[in-house]
Amino acid sequence: MKKFVSVALAAAMVMTAAAIPVFAEEEAKEYTNNVNDPDYEWPDYSGETLSMMWWGSDYRHDITVQVIEKFEELTGIDIEYEYYDGTGYWTAYQAKMASGELPDVVQMGNNWLTYYDTIVPLNEYVESGVIDTTDIPDALLSVTINQANGDITGISNGTNARCMAYNPALFDEAGVPYPTENWTWEDFAEACRAIHEATGGYAVTTLEYNSLVYSAVTQWKEGYNFYTMDGTDFGFDGDIEPIAYLIDLLDTLQKEGCIADYGVQNEIGSNVEADYIAYGDAAIMMLSSNQFNALSKVAAENDITLNLCTIPRMTEDGPSGMVVRSSQELCISANSEKKDIAANFLNYWVNSIEANKILNCERGVAINTSVLDALIADEELTDESTAKVYELIALVGSFPDAANTSPAEPAANEEISDVLKKTYIQGLAEGKFADAHEAAEKFWEEAQEIWAKFETAEE
Repeated sequence: MKKFVSVALAAAMVMTAAAIPVFAEEEAKEYTNNVNDPDYEWPDYSGETLSMMWWGSDYRHDITVQVIEKFEELTGIDIEYEYYDGTGYWTAYQAKMASGELPDVVQMGNNWLTYYDTIVPLNEYVESGVIDTTDIPDALLSVTINQANGDITGISNGTNARCMAYNPALFDEAGVPYPTENWTWEDFAEACRAIHEATGGYAVTTLEYNSLVYSAVTQWKEGYNFYTMDGTDFGFDGDIEPIAYLIDLLDTLQKEGCIADYGVQNEIGSNVEADYIAYGDAAIMMLSSNQFNALSKVAAENDITLNLCTIPRMTEDGPSGMVVRSSQELCISANSEKKDIAANFLNYWVNSIEANKILNCERGVAINTSVLDALIADEELTDESTAKVYELIALVGSFPDAANTSPAEPAANEEISDVLKKTYIQGLAEGKFADAHEAAEKFWEEAQEIWAKFETAEE
């Protein structure tokens, strides 16, 4: 197992190093904030308060609170916290941002460029050793760096990949082969139709349509990417064919009853533990790899064993369209008056072996090598579902095109992504367009208008 996980970490490092510039070699730090040292002296924060917010499942809430309470016990601090589902989080974030009331510590996604002005760079804390990066490879630290100016925007909660979970028992019932690392969209469609026919229910519930469209673009032609590596432009020459192909396929499967309608998908939302697949009522769903443990726990309660697989490709030997990236990161708010305390909390979060035995890579594969080694050595923590996550990360990290991504989503992406799903993909299902090609054409026109609007705002 030790050797296996080292491969997983190495694959992620190779992928990341190829994608993102790493730090220049620095002089040895005079100070490292090593919370794992048995003689470490915890700071006394008695009488101090710190605030934090994050999003995630109920399981994430429970383990996060355990880590918070442990830090409170060690330092005497009082941490006020709040958490939301994925949609509610950003609504709350924007409201707090507008009123200047963001918590001291916030969880951020790969959309951090959109909220860049609300967080502070961590460079001074990393360079001083307050946030100890001794056991964090530069390549993995770099996944949260702003390539434009070298700002360290936050500390990664771990690496993950968007992928699919599936129920092998339902594949067996339908008589279709399990997904392979190079299964195609045609294979996917064939499996969906066979499972729907055999079970009478949905083959697929949750899908992240925007990510699938972005992957389809990358898969369509060597060198394509939805956005360029530096995030300054689109990266596919306006070729709408991959977009039209994929949204037509998914729309067709949905109308055939193979994929759950948007009402069902919206009901499930971002609560992965509520997905039909955990109860035997669907065979496939899309998720981020770090969500698999929470999903598996619910499935196991229903005597269901799930596996992970990659996203289908356009062709067996074509690009995978998949990447390993930071799952989320913890950041310090620009308006925080407790930045030094917050930096110490981030250091504890990413480096403490004790804390990470509680978190156990739920937010992604740990980026600290000593932490990851300790988790692997603990047989109670590296269970079957966790091993499947490590294996998936290793596999995706080994794909030649896995470096074909930007570390952050451009500021315009949030709006572009939103209209892609709500206006064009759902609009196609509602009969608002003659066909998928028209929907893709109109989406591309609006995407360029949105991009131009953001460029003008930045000037």
